[in-house]
Amino acid sequence: MEPSPFRAGRRSVVVWSLAFLYTLQHLKLLRGWKFTVPVADLSYKTMAREDERDNFLGSFLFWVTMGIICTVFPKLMALSALWVSTFGDCFNAITGQALGGPRIPWNPRKTLVGSATMFIVSVLALWGAHRVLSLDPSWGIIAGIALVATLLESLPLRSAYDEFTVPFATAFLLWLAYGGPLLSSVW
Repeated sequence: MEPSPFRAGRRSVVVWSLAFLYTLQHLKLLRGWKFTVPVADLSYKTMAREDERDNFLGSFLFWVTMGIICTVFPKLMALSALWVSTFGDCFNAITGQALGGPRIPWNPRKTLVGSATMFIVSVLALWGAHRVLSLDPSWGIIAGIALVATLLESLPLRSAYDEFTVPFATAFLLWLAYGGPLLSSVW
């Protein structure tokens, strides 16, 4: 049974509300404003890395990107982008920092163990998104998209930019593989 457009619209409202809050937090930090942004302020105090102390670019990019993805792409692409970016990147960072190990040649800030973890968790996230939506996954597509997401996350760019590249590439590549309506009213 397809969800009603009204129920689906609430999902986008939640994502765009978070995008608004994190945009406000990013602007607050850049401009030195002195007020508390609900949710985003606590998140910033808890999670901001040293290179994010003067702004919160990563979270801003992530939620705006997810808002765009949820507005443009079908449900599988949006859920997959959210899970690959959230779980894959999170486990990558935790494992890479906890275990260390050999560094990636093109980015000495990243470890091979962290990237391998991202790949495995991304495969599981993509499989899970398919299963939650009662879809049969194509293992070749899942592995290929997980590999691209892992490679994008490993690039020697400012760390915040993977909050755009990883979810957007995940959604876009899944859409290229499976198709589906864009700007669908049922998401």
